[in-house]
Amino acid sequence: MAASLPQCQMKEDFKDEFLTCSICAELYDNAEHQAKCLPCLHTYCKSCLQSIADKRSQFDCPKCRKLVTLLGGTVDSLPNNFIVENLKEYQNIFNLAVICRNCDDNNSVVSFCQDCASFQCQGCIDCHQKMRSMQHHQLVTIEEQQAKKCNPMMQQQQHWTKHPKQNMTMYCKDCKVPVYATFDHLGHRGHDLIEQSAAIEQLVADMQLSSKKVNERKQELALKRFTTKDMQQTLTTNFKKKEKEMQESTQKLYTQIDANYSKAQIHLKNLYETELNNLTSNIESIDFLTAQMTSACEFANRSCDMNHPRQHLTSHNQIMERLNELETAQLPETASDKTDFDFTEKHHSALAQIQKSLQDLCDIRWKPQVDPQQCTIQLGLPNGYQRQRAIVQTVGVNGLKMTTGNAKVEAKQHASSLDVQDNNDGTYTIEYGSYGGPLRVKINGIEMKGSPFNTLPMYHSISTAK
Repeated sequence: MAASLPQCQMKEDFKDEFLTCSICAELYDNAEHQAKCLPCLHTYCKSCLQSIADKRSQFDCPKCRKLVTLLGGTVDSLPNNFIVENLKEYQNIFNLAVICRNCDDNNSVVSFCQDCASFQCQGCIDCHQKMRSMQHHQLVTIEEQQAKKCNPMMQQQQHWTKHPKQNMTMYCKDCKVPVYATFDHLGHRGHDLIEQSAAIEQLVADMQLSSKKVNERKQELALKRFTTKDMQQTLTTNFKKKEKEMQESTQKLYTQIDANYSKAQIHLKNLYETELNNLTSNIESIDFLTAQMTSACEFANRSCDMNHPRQHLTSHNQIMERLNELETAQLPETASDKTDFDFTEKHHSALAQIQKSLQDLCDIRWKPQVDPQQCTIQLGLPNGYQRQRAIVQTVGVNGLKMTTGNAKVEAKQHASSLDVQDNNDGTYTIEYGSYGGPLRVKINGIEMKGSPFNTLPMYHSISTAK
């Protein structure tokens, strides 16, 4: 795998926002504003996190509110965001703004030591050449790095501490650490050791696969959001429709109904706003989890693109833990479909009853849902020669008889559809032939309990009405 950054990622492509703490707006550095990565893969500077933690061992992420536990008791125990560090160093190479970190002279660097993983000024390089313990270190000049257009941190070699001249060549899958095959394998006897290059390839593949699965979960969230948004729009449409019906009905009664109308309108609006808030909250939950997945995937993808061997080996567990957590995260429940209202005029046309009717003008509530399994049917009602009638009584999920129409009742004999009359009182009349075969009845697309019903005359005396 290539060790250099993509050619399109030149210094002019970097923006300060990638290297700036979103809380204090300060650029990340290697001191108080060092970039620290939380388990949720969100990054903030050390100073801001110390203020948030306030000497506690646990606190919530400022963005996603995931609980963060400081295993070391302090913010220092959190891992550094190596992506930010690499981007910062990469930018500094081209800005020629890298200062030697190994001495206090603040001299400009001239080379990068791959073994020390740090930039060196000329004085520190001279020390490298004098000290036997560092004479074997690999030094790369800044000019060479600029010519290669790559970050020297990405080419850093890992060495075994007991044999610094020997590179790590293996990876222990049991201990999840790099090892040197010749000297260090005795401490990993019986463990699953693989070539480091193969390990890096597998770790990157694991992150990419997990990121892909999280992206697929995002598609589920997108579908849920679309459904919830559609319910929200339907709720608003039906609200306006019923509000108009209320206005047209009550306008006929002039000032006598003002008080009752206002009360009903407030009730309707409260129902609407309550459910609207519920749907909005559901959408926010979907958007919130989507944002977490997007953030984690972007972090994993950036990590994969960096091709940073050491960081892949050391940061893989944290990234995979977050991706696995999001991959199995419980998606928000689909909002209950409360998008329609039921409006009933309770006043009568008789003038003598209007005054009494005005005391209970109308009723606003959620439109009850019909339960086809509780609905009843009365068969065998005569309706002329070889013609019969059936009366369907709809029943709500609350077990009470429906008193309004508009349910979708369908009836068939064999393949022929029958006419269904809505009586606007919760009942429906079906005309059918005595010898036309079994009668199938569906309500809102669901067959009634007991359907198909036998229509032969010998069964006419049997009623399924409760």
